[in-house]
Amino acid sequence: MMIKLKLTKVMASSLILASVFALNPIGASAEWKKDSKGWWYTEGDSWATGLREINGKQYYFDKTGYMVEDKIVDNLYFDSNGARTEYICADGFAVDKLTGTIIKFSRQDARVRPGEPGISVVIPREIGGVEIKGIGGKAFKICTNIKSITIPDSVTNIEDWTFSDCYKLESITIPDSVTNIGEYAFVKCVNLKSITIPTSVTSIGDSAFRECNKLTSITIPDSVTSIGDYAFSDCNNAIFYVGNEKTKQLILNSNSKIDSNKIIIKSQII
Repeated sequence: MMIKLKLTKVMASSLILASVFALNPIGASAEWKKDSKGWWYTEGDSWATGLREINGKQYYFDKTGYMVEDKIVDNLYFDSNGARTEYICADGFAVDKLTGTIIKFSRQDARVRPGEPGISVVIPREIGGVEIKGIGGKAFKICTNIKSITIPDSVTNIEDWTFSDCYKLESITIPDSVTNIGEYAFVKCVNLKSITIPTSVTSIGDSAFRECNKLTSITIPDSVTSIGDYAFSDCNNAIFYVGNEKTKQLILNSNSKIDSNKIIIKSQII
């Protein structure tokens, strides 16, 4: 669909005619352009809107002509480069069907609305016939209306920035199948109350729980052999429960500035 730059009103008949050509490739003389608001695709004095095919890839342009990025539109997922990807989309989830990784969660009620108490999200073990094995980077980033999350025991990896800036998140259930918690995975989850790392986890990335300043209890198992820099920075109200001295030293050496008196070796509790 093409819209004249100076056109302020479009006749309904013109819109119907234009929709017939919505998926046709734009001519070779067209070009990408960008400003502070984003990318658009132009040909002469007009620009693309809706679903368009460009150089063998499909893109979606909103009614003002700007390309959508990292967003689900009409059950189609468009990645961070704007291109449509072959992901399964259902119930707000976009899933890579080859890897079983959740790429994006975009339900409208996952964003803060004034006066709402927050929602609970239970991630299914299977979406669209695909077993969920991982949660991708930034998949739940800034889902500020989620109060609790339950992860299925099919998931093995929580990638970087996955739940960052989920300000309302108070609790999360991590199953005993996850082996890695990525960098900044829970950064600025400022209402998270407690966290129990399962015995399957071996590594916790840089700044994973940074600025989770309402955490009061963090349990870390002996299976963890790597804790990244600043993983628990600004978790000033937390008491850490660990199984041995080695894990205690990992916390102290993570540059998180944790008081050693707040790290309790469970076997030494009388």
